[in-house]
Amino acid sequence: MMDIHELRELMMDLECMTALRHVLKNPAIDALCSLLCLCAQDQADPDELTARYCDVYDAWLTAQSRGRGGFAREALESTLFEDSPAATICARMDAGELPYSLVSALAHDLEALGRLTAVDPAMLVLLCERAGMPGKTAARLPMWEPARDAVVFDPRISRDMLSRAGARQVAAFFRKHGTGLFARYPGCTWVGESPRYPLGLRGVAEPDPIRLEDMVLYERERGVLVDNTRRLLSGRQAGNILLYGDKGTGKSATVKALLTRFWLDGLRIVEVPLAHLTNLPTIFAILREQPGKFIVFVDDLAFGDSCPEYTALKTVLEGGLEARPANVVVYATSNRRNIVRQRFSERQDDVNERDTMEEKFSLADRFDVRLTFQSPSQEEYFTIVRALLDARGVEYDWDALLPRARAWTVSHNGCSPRIARQFVDSIEGETGSAQAQQEERTEESV
Repeated sequence: MMDIHELRELMMDLECMTALRHVLKNPAIDALCSLLCLCAQDQADPDELTARYCDVYDAWLTAQSRGRGGFAREALESTLFEDSPAATICARMDAGELPYSLVSALAHDLEALGRLTAVDPAMLVLLCERAGMPGKTAARLPMWEPARDAVVFDPRISRDMLSRAGARQVAAFFRKHGTGLFARYPGCTWVGESPRYPLGLRGVAEPDPIRLEDMVLYERERGVLVDNTRRLLSGRQAGNILLYGDKGTGKSATVKALLTRFWLDGLRIVEVPLAHLTNLPTIFAILREQPGKFIVFVDDLAFGDSCPEYTALKTVLEGGLEARPANVVVYATSNRRNIVRQRFSERQDDVNERDTMEEKFSLADRFDVRLTFQSPSQEEYFTIVRALLDARGVEYDWDALLPRARAWTVSHNGCSPRIARQFVDSIEGETGSAQAQQEERTEESV
């Protein structure tokens, strides 16, 4: 049980927060502090105590509805995922270079937040009664479940961070994962600057969960991409890569799977739609200031003549005055090796045909590595189908399924990993329906 002296010590420590003072503005933390401030008085207004307690319970409900856990989670979310001067300094400096005063302030603030969020509802009701809340009122107030207040959902976060010893952990988190938007989300999409998105980036909370281990074929191409990404993460020289080839061969999926593999190591992907490539210099300027490692992902490249987006991409790859940030690489996919459309009329009408062709080929040549994804043969397509069925645990008779798998390629116009996945989705749906019907019949017989 926290006595009045311990409570007043806690309130004084909260008032003296500096490095993480912004956390006190979090609605849930603010509600908790407001109630404890009343409880610290010798005699508080009973109606005010009741109203503030109800605010606290409402804040807990709001946190639960957002999947945020409870008060400890709210404190850590604000600490780790909101921009602050302390976070920026920690992100830019090595552990041994951090000012002692900052480390000390972080330790003090985290310890105070840990004590604050450790106050359980039963203790809070007793503190309210001591401050003047009638027992009949206290008996009517709901209590939140402390067990659901545990920190979950993000393997990078630990309840132990809310302690004096957590200061070094928090500083290391900022150095590895960055600050603000980049710390909170595994990936981002450029949507343009607006009041809602001041950086022009919208966070992607739930990226495609596809894994490299789930992919079949193209082992060499994936290996090159993985090795290059590892070089980026280790701070070594990494190159820009163009993935080109037939549609549905898994070019985009391979890039997205890198995030599943490496996001805990500090990798982030920033997806830039084709129409927004003229914003690449702005995006690079933002990413240059971050400590993390970034893949700028441009999907399905295809340009017409004299396209400003074409010029912008070519310039940032190589040719602009400003160097590409060392923590950024560009991965792009295209169904065309040379990216820019060509017409026979150009060869007939252009006086300087060779110069025109070289200009069109120059963008592809500016990628350090070019990987080819060709459509699989029919036998390779069957291999992909069987591997996906096995990975999903779907029971099947291959001899009976083979004619359907072959017919699927005819009706869907070819063989590719995408078509194989769509076929397996269809079979899995049928199998799931059959199993559900069998379970229903079993239940009815019982």
